[in-house]
Amino acid sequence: MISRLPGALQSALLAAMLAASNAASTSEEPVSVIRTGLPHDALYDVVFAGDQGYAVGAHGHLLVSEDGGTLWSDADTAVDVAMLGAAAAAERLILAGQQGKILAGTSAQTLALVESPTSERLLSVALHESGLAVAVGGFGTVLISEDAGATWRQEFLDWMEFHPEGLEAHLYDISISESGDILICGEFAMILASTDRGKTWDVRHSGDASLMGIHIDKSGVGLAVGQDGTILRTTDNGATWQAVETESTANLLDVWLSPEGEAVAIGIRSLMRSSDMGQSWTIAKDRSIDRTWYSALASGVVKEDNENGSLSMQTVYAVGQFGNIVTINE
Repeated sequence: MISRLPGALQSALLAAMLAASNAASTSEEPVSVIRTGLPHDALYDVVFAGDQGYAVGAHGHLLVSEDGGTLWSDADTAVDVAMLGAAAAAERLILAGQQGKILAGTSAQTLALVESPTSERLLSVALHESGLAVAVGGFGTVLISEDAGATWRQEFLDWMEFHPEGLEAHLYDISISESGDILICGEFAMILASTDRGKTWDVRHSGDASLMGIHIDKSGVGLAVGQDGTILRTTDNGATWQAVETESTANLLDVWLSPEGEAVAIGIRSLMRSSDMGQSWTIAKDRSIDRTWYSALASGVVKEDNENGSLSMQTVYAVGQFGNIVTINE
């Protein structure tokens, strides 16, 4: 079940799945396959906390890495609905998904269902080192936790303030700053912000295309991506946003940005790269991209031992169709 996307994107994604084939990877391709599953498998989110990596997907599927993303193994979540979002920080792990299901624990082995105030599908979850957690989903659903996911409250937003017809936007992704400020993005090119841990909200951007992914760097530079090749950029921690012109018309589902200015955007049959903090982009052209989809990005630190000692390298991973986990090649 493809449940993270609105109806139009679900149709496009299903078409991509029917046309896809699993091409072999080489070092010259944009991505290298680390792990692949069965034809009907799907992974929707991936997150890292130190050496620990977690990827979640259909039917409660959870994969765990203990070496920064090189090797992955199955873990049991004891749920059979799609887990669509994952967050890890401060020795705490939270998963969220269909039917408002939330799992929380200190590790994959200790995950347990916690009481959720909603039955709406939850499309993303984020966790701050302070224990502030945010989950968002269908029809304007916003959940807040102050204890790293153990208990949750629902915030009911006044959508007449944010949309001329009061429509409740599906919300797709979250970014929490070091200071605890929250940004969420979703339908109607909506970016909402809260500086009081989710109690009040204001609009930072609105428009037409759905925004599916958002990432803010510690420097205050950030990117948001979505339908029809939409890329927005901020340099002031999300206070203001400017559109970035590209040649892409793809549906972009997630974006990642490094402190060094390298950026990656992925989606349905699309992978884009930037080396100037998202000011300009190039489009990767390859069978491994054109015939599949990837839904989420995250970076892990892989350690390699050699004769001179141990070398730590940051590696960017994407997850998606067939339960694939791939690295983004330089």
